[in-house]
Amino acid sequence: MAVLAIFKYEVKPGRLPDFMKKLAEAAEPKFTSPVMPKSVRVLRASVPGPDTMVMVIIEHEDMAAYGARTAFELANKDWQRLFEPSATAPEKLVSVELLTEVAPELGADADKVPFGFRPE
Repeated sequence: MAVLAIFKYEVKPGRLPDFMKKLAEAAEPKFTSPVMPKSVRVLRASVPGPDTMVMVIIEHEDMAAYGARTAFELANKDWQRLFEPSATAPEKLVSVELLTEVAPELGADADKVPFGFRPE
């Protein structure tokens, strides 16, 4: 089942181009891992206010793929530096949600979808 990692960011006023540049850097070949997401979508509020909320939605094939990619990111010093919180960063991470797709045809067996994965 697909797994969605949803990262919600508060982007400082006037800094959306800087944040988008950071996301483009995250897509560079140096950050390619053996297991990559199926898709990445970036969305923002339709009517931005003084602080712009941006959601980065990353779809993985399954929990194992999510775990493999997360392990790569945690072990990659350049990745850690790119996304480490700092006063000069254009964004602030507000929340992270991890959602697992539930197929309607599972019916009563929907609670048997594997949860609790912890990357090593």
